[in-house]
Amino acid sequence: MSTTLPKNSKAAAEKAHHDEARIEAERIRKRARTRKIRTAQKLAARVRRRGDGSLDFRRFSRSQRFEHQWLIGSFSTLAVTGLLQRYSSLTAVAWIINGALGGIETLRTLHHLAAAIFILQAVYHSLTILATWIIHRERGSMWPRLRDFTDLMGILRHNLGKAEERPRFDRFNIEEKIEYWALIWGSIIMIITGLVQWFPTWTTWLLPGESIPISRAIHGWEAVLATLSILIWHMYHVMVKEKNNSIFSGVMSEAEMIENHPVEYERIMAARQFLETFKRKSANPAPKPRAEEEKYELVEQA
Repeated sequence: MSTTLPKNSKAAAEKAHHDEARIEAERIRKRARTRKIRTAQKLAARVRRRGDGSLDFRRFSRSQRFEHQWLIGSFSTLAVTGLLQRYSSLTAVAWIINGALGGIETLRTLHHLAAAIFILQAVYHSLTILATWIIHRERGSMWPRLRDFTDLMGILRHNLGKAEERPRFDRFNIEEKIEYWALIWGSIIMIITGLVQWFPTWTTWLLPGESIPISRAIHGWEAVLATLSILIWHMYHVMVKEKNNSIFSGVMSEAEMIENHPVEYERIMAARQFLETFKRKSANPAPKPRAEEEKYELVEQA
């Protein structure tokens, strides 16, 4: 025995299903529009107008600048105290250690204190990365992308005079990304080899005794490499060549943004235009073509 719905009941069920689907689609569109507006607001909030009418663009938050300053202090202390220990056999270095710094034990204490701060910073930074991935559901602007390879080839061609224009960079250029990942990789090596030497008894419970001198050699040469990289590459590139002090001031001028980070600049300006258009449409409601709404590419990058 089969049962069939009357035509009017079947039509009513189809209409109800259609209405439910339409309401759900509208709910999804509203959520997407809300996320887009929030992203645009975050991007537009980076712009600050000066008294003379020019624009400043916020590059780094207060916590990011504070983290960088602590990194400068801990890294500098580690470099000085570590290299002095490495070359303590030299007469001039021994005089500095014993005469100016109170002896080798004082030097080691300072080195260990700076190392503890450096490790805490590494843990804090790792937590911020996890927050970006899990809470904000973003990869982060420092995460490697396929475009980085083409940017690297492009900047090499530009530096060799084979291309007139530099690649158009986003929030961070390829040099900054290389420096960042070199820091991450170097930090992992230095922390592991440093802890092996700091706690040799615990280390030899798990590893053979040869791990101590091997770690000492790796730690020492990586320290030399990292110090030279900071002095020659990072400080020259940022402070001399680019004259970029945004990590201290937190902001960049409009001209600097256009020159160094044109893709991010255009995204921020598009966010401002999108918000202005949205405010006008809200004040005078009218149907907005989908093409006009979707032409603004808004992606917030940490």
